[in-house]
Amino acid sequence: MRKEEIKLSWLLLGSLIASTGTSFVWPLTTIYVHDYLKQSLTTAGIVLCIESIFMIVGSYFGGHIYDRLNSHHWLLASIGLSMVSMFILIFFNGWPAYPILLILNGFGGAIANTLVNSLATSIKKYDSRYVFNMLYFTANIGVVLGTLLVGFIIDINIRYIFFITFVLFSLFFMIAKKHYNNPAKSHQDQSEVKSDDEVIKTNIRNIVIIGLILLTYLAIQIGYSQWQSNLSVYMQSLGIAVKKYSLLWTLNGLLIVLGQPMINYIDEHFNVNEYAKIYVGFLLFALAFASLIIAKDYTHFVLSMVVVTIGEVITFPTISSLVNKLSSASEKGRFQGFVSMAASLGHAIGPLLGGLIIEISSYEVLFFWMVVLVVLSGGACVMLTGIRGKKQRR
Repeated sequence: MRKEEIKLSWLLLGSLIASTGTSFVWPLTTIYVHDYLKQSLTTAGIVLCIESIFMIVGSYFGGHIYDRLNSHHWLLASIGLSMVSMFILIFFNGWPAYPILLILNGFGGAIANTLVNSLATSIKKYDSRYVFNMLYFTANIGVVLGTLLVGFIIDINIRYIFFITFVLFSLFFMIAKKHYNNPAKSHQDQSEVKSDDEVIKTNIRNIVIIGLILLTYLAIQIGYSQWQSNLSVYMQSLGIAVKKYSLLWTLNGLLIVLGQPMINYIDEHFNVNEYAKIYVGFLLFALAFASLIIAKDYTHFVLSMVVVTIGEVITFPTISSLVNKLSSASEKGRFQGFVSMAASLGHAIGPLLGGLIIEISSYEVLFFWMVVLVVLSGGACVMLTGIRGKKQRR
């Protein structure tokens, strides 16, 4: 019955390669635009905002493709777009070629990411918590590899960054072409859809729960995007080198690589309530953002990154798993697209909003408002949804 099911091992390998390639590009964006291309922080924020808007569109498009169209062909096309963008950047990486090609790469990557996450929902051999935990695990091995090397490679020549990324995306393309054919639904699933109209659409109660969770996820991503954009410049202003900033992301990836197997073990043996997990994660993010208000030396940034990473390990894959369980069979792609859209919207708003607050006020004021956003949205989520794990409908 499941002979056409995509093998999790191939999905994980593709995620590892794509994540490694992506991790060569995103840590450099703000620094490259600000320091190498001599643009303001606000301009860098606008570039990231436009890229994230295209990623939002790409995420929505990816969800629609999975539910309605031939996802295999579109997946290859989206990876191909990223490949072409990276290839051109090898030769043309000045202004405005860099931001234009970066945006095209983000658009293609958003479609591909949503399709990969949607394909993950089709794997029935494992519990969805395990599938998304493992996807997150392998993606962050890629973060470790990419961020570990990028700080050293950029000192040699920026072109090598784009060349290596192009090669990695090419490998991802070949894996997707051979192993990512969209699996056909089983006869039983099809008969259930035809015999029960309620299965076609996700019920309103579950949509409300998903919406509240994703609202907090959006607030977290607005704050998280500061780590990936404005904090690089902030740390440099404090005399902390770019290599040390990139090593923070290596630490982030290493902690995830070490922590994710522990989360898998706990989930498998203790059946931890998924709602309780994300609420603990929300609290950890608020604490991590609050710690940045007083961070002035590298040790404080390391400690803050540790807390952020623990929250990330607990929260991010659990959100994808919960959304999968709360959405109907015919709307898996749509709601996984919404998860990606929330992340992309946070990355659209975050750098630009952060850059404006910094130029008007200070970094400390920025971090304060990040805490407020997470506390308000997370508090509303907890109060209005409660601990509902045992009552959720699939």
